[in-house]
Amino acid sequence: MKKGTRSVRSASARGPDPSARGRDVAVKVLSARGRTIAVAAILAGITCCLLPAAVSTSAVPVVNSIGKEMPADAAPLDQQVFRYTLVEPLTFDVSINIYEGQGALTLFERLVMLDKNLELVGAAANSWEQSSDGLRWTFKLRPDGRWSDGRAVTAHDFEYTYKRFLDPAVASPYAFFYYEIKGARPFNQGSVTDPSTVGVRAVDDLTLEIETEKPCPYLPFIVAFTGSGPVPRWQVEKHGVRWSEAGNLVANASYTLSEWQKGRQATLTLNPYYTGPHKGYLEKIVQIFTTGHPGTPPYENDEIDYLRVLLTDLPFIENHPTLKDELSYYAFPETWYLFFKTREPPFDDVRVRRAISHAIDREALCSVVLRNTGVPAYSMLPPKFPGSADASIQSVQAYDTDRASALLAEAGYPDGKGFPTIDFWIGKVNPQISYTAQAVQAMLGNTLGLRFRMRGSEDKVYRDNMYEWNIPMGLGGFNADYPDPNNLLGMVWRSQPRGFGRQDWRNDDFDRLIDSAADEMDHDKRMDMYREAERLLVEDVGGAFLYHNLTVDLRKPYLKGLEVNKFGYAMFSWIGIMHTQMYIARH
Repeated sequence: MKKGTRSVRSASARGPDPSARGRDVAVKVLSARGRTIAVAAILAGITCCLLPAAVSTSAVPVVNSIGKEMPADAAPLDQQVFRYTLVEPLTFDVSINIYEGQGALTLFERLVMLDKNLELVGAAANSWEQSSDGLRWTFKLRPDGRWSDGRAVTAHDFEYTYKRFLDPAVASPYAFFYYEIKGARPFNQGSVTDPSTVGVRAVDDLTLEIETEKPCPYLPFIVAFTGSGPVPRWQVEKHGVRWSEAGNLVANASYTLSEWQKGRQATLTLNPYYTGPHKGYLEKIVQIFTTGHPGTPPYENDEIDYLRVLLTDLPFIENHPTLKDELSYYAFPETWYLFFKTREPPFDDVRVRRAISHAIDREALCSVVLRNTGVPAYSMLPPKFPGSADASIQSVQAYDTDRASALLAEAGYPDGKGFPTIDFWIGKVNPQISYTAQAVQAMLGNTLGLRFRMRGSEDKVYRDNMYEWNIPMGLGGFNADYPDPNNLLGMVWRSQPRGFGRQDWRNDDFDRLIDSAADEMDHDKRMDMYREAERLLVEDVGGAFLYHNLTVDLRKPYLKGLEVNKFGYAMFSWIGIMHTQMYIARH
């Protein structure tokens, strides 16, 4: 990693004025009256020089290379460079390689995007509406939208992109995400081969229509998803899989890929043709590639401006004289839980599942084991999340060792006697997962006398066994793809056939509520359905919920623009427009 950027940024600091001594000598030879006037004049001049330019009403605002006016405390433009570490992407084609293309999230502007409050704002489209029957969404694109090569962004670009990632020949792993669109499922699964049957149509250059199988009130969140940005058809057809490399990639957002040094770093720079509502302040975003977590040294050495922190970093950071003050904690909707093979003993007995849910001290897990990087979870939806039942069901899975022991005894296993030793799957081990699993294992052993064999595995092995329902008890987590309860409740817990569902738990009343809520057009009624569904999930212990994860990072004090959102956090994420608000302040 290169050093030196820090020294450039601090070059604007003022040193001693070499003329100060001369001014002092000149003042001394003045008369008493003249001395007062001269000193006042000199001090006034010095004060004017030291005040920020924004204080002067005649100061010319500073704008960056695409015409965005910079904040008054912003550093010079040559210092507007944000550096962070990233595992090198395999591709920047994020629409079909979402897991391998994380570095491309800033390059492709979707029809709508998420702001700091995870609410929808216009982006490539400046308006959208649902038809009266709920089966058609119409998006009106901005007429000034441009690709980074100067071509117009049109509705045809989005139609091509959606049909491309649904094409089974392309094999996008997230194609299922768009099955709400009319004809998407049969086309993607190969039973229909005509792409014109997919309900995405460019009516004209600036109008895109999306038809759905049923009313879909959350479709705008789906089109705001990170994989829903357009791709340039002419470049894909010209360069094939190499279209997303530097020199070939064409972007439609505020940033474009200007350099990709394989094995070293990639540089994103402002797109000179972007005139949309989400212009960035930063002149450059530099992605420095690593093969894993680099620890704190690059951040301490001023080689990067931001670092995602792991649990194992915290003891050092919390005792460091300066780093401890640069920590930020924020929540992004993510829940960790235990799931069970509920159709076979011993977990087919709801009393066993309830006993386990009452035996876990979530407060101790979060404050002691996870060092406050989690918030106790008693249900799937985090507090303040749309549709969350929140406090009204907190007692259902509350920590209660007496109740836990009584339930297990009722199920025929007093003090754990006769309970089989169970395989406890935890997937690929990282510190947070490992510490959580060990704490849960100890709590269930100490309170209920239960014994488990811990099984770590690679992600693919874990996922394959999870979807085949081969895991008796597992530690699972789910990060929201979009801020609607259909995602966290429907996608995770609505029963599916073996091979498609994450676990075998099934509750017919829960399924009916989820299905009804999915196409309910009355918002308040819809949220009430989700609250009732969540209550059923918690009471029937489809999962024993553990904690809502908090992301922890280090941010340099001069990194500004990340404001506190309605949830009380200054969140940083690449999924929306938050990065366009960041800038480097004078320091």
